[in-house]
Amino acid sequence: VPLTVTASPEARARRRHAELAARGVDRPLADVEAEMQARDAQDAARATAPMKPAEDAIMLDTTALGIEDAYRMALKLVKSRLA
Repeated sequence: VPLTVTASPEARARRRHAELAARGVDRPLADVEAEMQARDAQDAARATAPMKPAEDAIMLDTTALGIEDAYRMALKLVKSRLA
């Protein structure tokens, strides 16, 4: 069952910024977000294996979900597809 996990660029940048801060890396949030958006654009535009969800993928937007809630929702979605 293809499952594509996504979140808003802002949420992804906040999460990455928090990861970096936890490791002692001091980066402005705006820089982290700009770098992620540039990488996403590059990944989506590459000729070989561009980043895009499978046509039959279940989409899970984790923008407003914490880790545990995202895990539970992913499990629920996959189980419902297998049923």
